[in-house]
Amino acid sequence: MTARIVTVLLGAWLFLSAFSWPHSSAQGFIALVCGALTVFFALLTIYLPNVRYMTLMLAVILLVASVAASSRLDRTFWHNGIVAVAIFIAALLDRGTAGARRERELYGRI
Repeated sequence: MTARIVTVLLGAWLFLSAFSWPHSSAQGFIALVCGALTVFFALLTIYLPNVRYMTLMLAVILLVASVAASSRLDRTFWHNGIVAVAIFIAALLDRGTAGARRERELYGRI
């Protein structure tokens, strides 16, 4: 549960950071879309635990898009890169709900 909360906070921060300082149009769009989708996927993970893999893919897309959209290594590039790595790690650490973990441990179901 803690990993999901961290992921929601990171997504919200990414979304809000698009308005915090000047971005190029591509970087701002990437931050808005990836931030909103990160929050959406993190909240959806409560009901569908396998959606965390979508969050992993979104973090990879954010990193690749921030590299592609950046003409130089400015603070927006570093910010988006660090947030992408943090989202990736938080999604990896999300182990699902307690009921699903217990079922996996007891019955070997995935």
